[in-house]
Amino acid sequence: MDSTLLIILVFAAMATLALMLLYVYLSGSGAASRGQMKNMVSSQRATTSPTKGAARQSTVLKAAEEGRVDRKSSSKLTLRKKLKFARWSIPPMAFRLCEVGISLVVFVIIHQKFNIVIQVISLTAGPIVMRWLLNMFMDRRFKAFDADYPQMLMSLVGLLKTGMNPINALEAASQGLDESSLVRQEIELMITRLRYGVSEDKSIGAFGEDVYHPEIELFVQALLLSRRVGGNLSDTLDRLAKQVRKRQYFRNSANAAVGMQRGSIWFIILIMAAMEVYLYFAYPEAVVDAIADDFGWQVWQTGLLVIGLGIFWVRQVTKIKV
Repeated sequence: MDSTLLIILVFAAMATLALMLLYVYLSGSGAASRGQMKNMVSSQRATTSPTKGAARQSTVLKAAEEGRVDRKSSSKLTLRKKLKFARWSIPPMAFRLCEVGISLVVFVIIHQKFNIVIQVISLTAGPIVMRWLLNMFMDRRFKAFDADYPQMLMSLVGLLKTGMNPINALEAASQGLDESSLVRQEIELMITRLRYGVSEDKSIGAFGEDVYHPEIELFVQALLLSRRVGGNLSDTLDRLAKQVRKRQYFRNSANAAVGMQRGSIWFIILIMAAMEVYLYFAYPEAVVDAIADDFGWQVWQTGLLVIGLGIFWVRQVTKIKV
């Protein structure tokens, strides 16, 4: 009965996770933006009669405004915001259900052989796995944006100093980036919104709304203020570009520094595993009998628990905040 229940829970969890990842893959990577632009174009082409020009413009504007997401004044990084930054088109409740499902499956597996302490800790497996996946998707989009963001700012500053209009300069600066660049996609989406009649405040304010990058808001505010009250935008963006480059340099230096520490931990664990393998071949009774014995198995579990907690602690200490 226990084996049948375990198999059912494992297959249910695997199916749930597979469906969620498939949905995220199909809905992510620009699918939302393409759907928004498709709605705009469809709305524009829906009415071809000259007598319905005003209605057509109103329909296009409504469709364009439906594609935007308002920026929130709160800086608290909630689960809903994380899902948006990771481009996971699932509600927070579904995310929680996946956490609970994975935790239950791991608990049923661990319950067969391990002690009560590890069983309790196994209930955190769902949140750990799901948060790790969510942070990985967020970090991937952050790195994709951060790779071209300083270059775009420097190109924009140079074009503004030649006397170009900020919007035209933005479009020209984006053309120098690769077609798959996330920065270029965000700029093209902003310009498309402007062309379809969305106000400048809403179009510019929606720039990079689903990318978790600390310098995006500074760029947006500088651009909005320059459009409202004027001023020397090139000097402001020049200072912002230098700040972005410095933060990028310090972040890379910090990652390189803690990478050595993380690497040393994994090297120590690899040595310990190699010693256990050697001991198994040299004196197998010391390993097999220890696992078969009740007290020896408790010692094994304690050792594995301490190693796991040590890895988790090291990762938390060496975590680099954006």
